[in-house]
Amino acid sequence: MNRRDFVLKSSLAAAGLTLSQIKAGGKTISANDVVQLGIIGTGDRGGGIIHILKKLPQFKVVACSDIIPFRLEKAVASAGPGCKAYQDYRKLLADPNVDAVVISTPLSLHYDMAVAALESGKHIYCEKAMTYEIHQARDLVKKVQATNQTFIVGHQYRYHPLYFQVADFIRQGYLGDITNIYIQWNRNGDWRRHVPEPKYERMINWRMYREYSGGLTAELHSHQIDFVNWVFDSHPSRAIGFGGIDYWKDGRETFDNVNTLLEYPNGMKVNCISLTANAHEGYQFKFKGSKGTIELTINKGWLYYENLNKKELGTVDGVSGATLKKFGSGKGYPIEVDRVNEDWEGTHYAFMDFYHCILNENEPASNVKTGATAAISVRMAIDALREGKMQKWK
Repeated sequence: MNRRDFVLKSSLAAAGLTLSQIKAGGKTISANDVVQLGIIGTGDRGGGIIHILKKLPQFKVVACSDIIPFRLEKAVASAGPGCKAYQDYRKLLADPNVDAVVISTPLSLHYDMAVAALESGKHIYCEKAMTYEIHQARDLVKKVQATNQTFIVGHQYRYHPLYFQVADFIRQGYLGDITNIYIQWNRNGDWRRHVPEPKYERMINWRMYREYSGGLTAELHSHQIDFVNWVFDSHPSRAIGFGGIDYWKDGRETFDNVNTLLEYPNGMKVNCISLTANAHEGYQFKFKGSKGTIELTINKGWLYYENLNKKELGTVDGVSGATLKKFGSGKGYPIEVDRVNEDWEGTHYAFMDFYHCILNENEPASNVKTGATAAISVRMAIDALREGKMQKWK
C-alpha cells in the first residue's frame, strides 16, 4: 500500500497464486505441457473462450462441438488448422487427443455433459452456474470427488485481481462490519440474439425459456452471489424475490426484471437487482460496512471511508497526518491492482488456474464444492422469484 497517495496495490498471493504460477501454470512450459481442449457449445461464450485462449499458449483448441452448424463452422475456423468438428458432444469426449473440455452450453445441459465428461476421463471447465437443479449440484460433488480429474467452475471473480484484492480488504476488516451488499446489473435491450431461421429460436435464445435457463439471476447475478459466498465463506440462509415480464412482451418465459433479497446466517442482507429496460448506472457492486464502503464496476473499484473519529482513523492500517484528513472528506480512493497483462480478464486468470491444477493436481479456487454452493444459492433465488415464496437453505 502506498500510504502517501492511498493507492491500493494488490497481491495475487491473496488467492494462493503467484505471478510465476499465473504466467506459467507453476512450471516451465514445454511442447508436451500444452493442454489440448475440446469446446462443447460454440455460441457467444464458447466462441469468446476460443478467442481468449489464443493468448494462452498453454492451451490448444483441438475439437469443437455444437448442434448448430453455422456456429460450429465458425468456431472451428477460429480455432485454427487441425481443429475437429463434432455435432455430437459424446464423439468429442471419445476423441483421445482431447485432454480437457470446456462446457459452455445452456445451463440445463451442464449436469449431463459434466457427468459424461467425467466418465470419459477428461478434465473439465464448466461454465456457471454449475447446475440448474439443486439435486444435480449435490450429486456432481460426489461424482467429481470420486475421481482425480480437475473440475473448475467459471466463476471468474475469484480470479480477477481487482476482486480478490477487494476480498482481502474485507477480510482484513477495512470496512468494519458489513450488514448490506447491493448488486445491480442493468441494461436497456431485449437480451436476444439474432436468429437466422425460426427453428433455431429456442437453441439460440435459450436464456428466454425456463426449460433451459434461470434467466437474469443465473446468467448475471450468479457471479456476484458466488463472490459474496467466497468472501464471507458462507451462503444464503433464505431468499425472497419479485420478478416479472413487464416490458418485453415477446413470448419470453424468464423475467425481464428481478429484485431478490438474500439473507446470510449472520444477518447480512444482499440485494440483487437486474433490469432490461433501463441501463442507468449499469453495473454496480457495493459493500457497505460500519467503517467504509467499497464500490465496484467490472474493472474498477473505489474505497470510501465513513466519517470516523480520529482514534478510529488511527487504527486504519496505521495511517496518520494528512491521510487522516483525507479519510474524513468522503472522497473515494481508487483501488489499483497489479496485472500480468492489462488486456487480461478474469477468464484468462481462471484458465491459468485450470492449467496449473491439471499439471499439479491441485484443487481450483472455483471448484466443484464452491460451484455447488453457488448453484444452490442461485436456485434458491430463482425459486423465490418464480414461486413468490421464501426459500430456505436445506
